[in-house]
Amino acid sequence: MSHHITFPGYTIESNHAKLVVNMPWELRQALLFVHIVLAIIWVGGILFIGWGAFPAVRKMTFVRQRDVLQALMQWSHKFLTGSGVGVIMSGILLGTVFGPIDQWRNLWKTRYGHIWLAALIIGAVTLLWGLFIGYRQSLKVLAHVELWQQADSGDKKPLLNDLTKVALFESVEVIGFMALIVLMVLF
Repeated sequence: MSHHITFPGYTIESNHAKLVVNMPWELRQALLFVHIVLAIIWVGGILFIGWGAFPAVRKMTFVRQRDVLQALMQWSHKFLTGSGVGVIMSGILLGTVFGPIDQWRNLWKTRYGHIWLAALIIGAVTLLWGLFIGYRQSLKVLAHVELWQQADSGDKKPLLNDLTKVALFESVEVIGFMALIVLMVLF
């Protein structure tokens, strides 16, 4: 026995074993818009720091570079992390509540499920890597004041070695972002 309840924009069906809620298309589109804006903030913010701010401060003394980069990293970290969490949460909603993944088997048996699960895993790993490895490595180098003072005195090699390590650690996030973009194109 099936029951249908209809509200403007919603249809709820109940057959005692399954509840299907069809959300309004506009609500899904609004969530997709939020998802895309948060992704732009997350990816764009990280790339701006690495490819915009970092090269720009290189014209300053090393100690001044450190001060600016440390302030920028500490200030932007919470916003970029929040954007990353928002992207992942809205992606979960877009795939499940507003999407075709209503059963576990849809993850394993559909192309959409495969791409969605890969995006979820890559997004989560990218965010966690940035949060617990990339950011901490950056702060560790920025906190080593003597290293920056030594570079201002002419001995740049130790600082440049540490900054190269930071760039390598941060490149994992960039690779994650590139993989996510490829997956989004596949949707």
